Amino acid sequence: MTGLLTRKYVAVAAVAIAAATMAAPASAVAAESASEAHAPPKPKNLVPLNTKDTMGALGKKVFGPKGEVLGLIVDVIIDAAGHPQAAVIDFGGFLGVGSRKVAVDWNLLHFAPSISDRPVLLNLDRDQIQAAPAYKPDSGPVEMVGAPASKPPAAPDVPK
Repeated sequence: MTGLLTRKYVAVAAVAIAAATMAAPASAVAAESASEAHAPPKPKNLVPLNTKDTMGALGKKVFGPKGEVLGLIVDVIIDAAGHPQAAVIDFGGFLGVGSRKVAVDWNLLHFAPSISDRPVLLNLDRDQIQAAPAYKPDSGPVEMVGAPASKPPAAPDVPK
């Protein structure tokens, strides 16, 4: 008799757990639809953004003239008017060890948003980057790598 009662209690508990589990998604859906009903209206000044011809820059891989990955864009330095002046690129390192940040003139970067993986190209080789001072904004004057003085930069090869 005791075994029969224990089985009944287990069965009742299982049914209660199943009912509570199935009710949870329904209550979540009800809460979500209630929040949508009280959502503020969309602004009237929305303008479409063409995502085929634009791209975000932060976290993008930067490729060198030979198609090699040089680093990642980790920051964008802007002037008082909000125009980009330099990209801070994290070159090298593994899991944050040995990484080095260098500021590079924004005009040296070539963006290709229409290419499928949307690469960022930089016409500087690894030696030029390694010779540049590290970007440390809180330690005195900050310098960025500008265009080479000898000749204007050519467009680098697009990685495949």
